[in-house]
Amino acid sequence: MRSEVLLIPGLVLLLIWSAAAWDLRSRRIPNVLVMAGAATGILLHGVLAGFGGVLAALSGLAVGLLILLPGYLFGSTGAGDVKLMAAVGSFLGVNGVFLAGLASIAAGGLIALGFAGSALFSSASISPWARYGLMFKTLVTTGRPIYIAPVKGEVMGRKFPFAVSIALGTTGILFWQASTVAGVTS
Repeated sequence: MRSEVLLIPGLVLLLIWSAAAWDLRSRRIPNVLVMAGAATGILLHGVLAGFGGVLAALSGLAVGLLILLPGYLFGSTGAGDVKLMAAVGSFLGVNGVFLAGLASIAAGGLIALGFAGSALFSSASISPWARYGLMFKTLVTTGRPIYIAPVKGEVMGRKFPFAVSIALGTTGILFWQASTVAGVTS
């Protein structure tokens, strides 16, 4: 039983950090990696819990897909990131992938703030703060939100590998869950 408790988180960690390394290196996540991850999650749950496990894995996969799909549709998240979160869902199930997705989005937000903050200290980057101020001023004065796209060279116009956010958020949730379970059993 102890090996089953460690097997799923271990495989998830292997999947997400492999994807993060690949994304950092090439700004792409290979389909073969995420598809193998999703298939492994579904098969593993099938072996461990039968047909109910397969249904749980497929449900988690669907929720993982839905979490990042709006970002993909709006152009802020890559397709590989969406598929990676779906593969994570095949391991963690609905509740686990929901928490991992929220934590990943929060990690991505912190990374984006770091990118924006770096413009304050780098003379080579165009700062996004004037653009943000204009959008905010327009919202306050007209009551209507507007979006002004980043200009070429602006720090917020650069893409960052979101698989890193998925890896950080999911790892955080896995460790939080492990500490919660350890606290309950002791």
